[in-house]
Amino acid sequence: MQTTSQDVLAAGDACTASWEPAPHWFQMRLWRQAWQMGGFAARCMSAKEDVLQDFCFELFSHVTHFYGYKVVLLGLYNGQTLQGEYEILTLQGEYEILVRVTPGVEYVKLVMKDGRMQGAVLIGETDLEEMCENLILDQLDLTDLQEHILDPDIDIDDYFD
Repeated sequence: MQTTSQDVLAAGDACTASWEPAPHWFQMRLWRQAWQMGGFAARCMSAKEDVLQDFCFELFSHVTHFYGYKVVLLGLYNGQTLQGEYEILTLQGEYEILVRVTPGVEYVKLVMKDGRMQGAVLIGETDLEEMCENLILDQLDLTDLQEHILDPDIDIDDYFD
């Protein structure tokens, strides 16, 4: 975030993150990311030395409301940075999309690679945010659970308690 001028740092949509990103984080130039980068730049300027990155740069996350529905985007929710991105749309190759739709209530999309969750789109009151966040970060092999992971009659959190 250092500019060409010493002791001047840039953050947010005014710069591009030049560090090697975590596997499930990417820069999207959202207000929340600009705010987080600004805080990181401030810590770097005040410390006058290298500062470890905050956890907010480990997992892409964005939460908003749209037409009265809560919208949560986690990790590589649309297959960003995954090889063969367009294969995801046709469910070919090693990527798989799991979807659950309850019309007028919720929409859940999970992006899976090699049995591990890579991202999620959660629309509505799904109560799956924390579970998805942990499964993305922990990269647990869910191959044996994939057929049950979106079953609304199963409390999937019980598997991980």
